[in-house]
Amino acid sequence: MTRILLVVLTAAACQSGSTSAPPAPAPKAGPTIPQPYVTDGYRNDITSICDVVKLSGADQEAPDARQAIVAMWLGPHITTDEGRKFLISIQPLQGSAKADALDGEARRVGLTGCTLAGEWRGSAAKNPL
Repeated sequence: MTRILLVVLTAAACQSGSTSAPPAPAPKAGPTIPQPYVTDGYRNDITSICDVVKLSGADQEAPDARQAIVAMWLGPHITTDEGRKFLISIQPLQGSAKADALDGEARRVGLTGCTLAGEWRGSAAKNPL
């Protein structure tokens, strides 16, 4: 939307004979996390992601076995396209950045906390790579 507005303003300035340069584009930030409209289904997906360790039974397994259990559980239990897109968007993030993104989304949909984000922070503290 901003780019369209910038193009329209630039075209208008060129046609009116204005010599002032168009405003500089905003600096590019890091990867953006999509922020879909919060539906009940999407909120349920984020809740499932946050509680996946318990919901999947991974909390009953050794820490090195949890990742596979969690991944297998999430596939059939994330029900919205937005939930899947969110998981894909945070997949490349690491450590506290990934935890922060999940925590932020949990707050955005109305959750007071996110267990998985806390677990990721604990893992990052133990293994800072």
